Amino acid sequence: MADVKYTPAPLDSPPSYETTASNPPKSPTTKGPLHRTALLPLDLPLLSSIQGRRIILASASPRRRQLLAQIGISNLSVIPSTVPEAFSKTLSPFEYVLQTATQKAMTVYSSQIDSPDGEPALVIAADTVVVSPRGQILEKPRSEADHIAMLKGLRDSISHKVYTAVVVMAPLSSARDPGYALESTVEETT
Repeated sequence: MADVKYTPAPLDSPPSYETTASNPPKSPTTKGPLHRTALLPLDLPLLSSIQGRRIILASASPRRRQLLAQIGISNLSVIPSTVPEAFSKTLSPFEYVLQTATQKAMTVYSSQIDSPDGEPALVIAADTVVVSPRGQILEKPRSEADHIAMLKGLRDSISHKVYTAVVVMAPLSSARDPGYALESTVEETT
């Protein structure tokens, strides 16, 4: 990959709960520039094969974008899924995150097949939930008050679990039905 120009991971601040322009992000409270050592991208044949091709991240998460940039996938389109996450919270956390991430990937992939920008070579989607000690699925907080309430509810517990599903879709070169390959993984951490 000597001929590929390295782009360091973005250093975006975490997103704000407010989506209006009237509340601009606050500047960091640290003094001086952030000193981060730039990681070199991984030199893997798979990553080399998708360089210069259309890759879509089906998420607006700056952290997911940053993680992908750390392995060398920095030139990607960000097209978040707009489908509501409406799966039943009675599903197991494993099933819940997997179905949600799969829905995000399929929705974005389907919307981009006939795009003027061309069919995507890869669509990457993910979903993460926190599960309380009582088994309650907690999604991304919708406000600062929700965030504080979630943290207060978790602080006194012995442990909680975090489930993350990642789904990757790519078109098949053959005409085989359904026309795409889908791979997924789910990680549980405590």
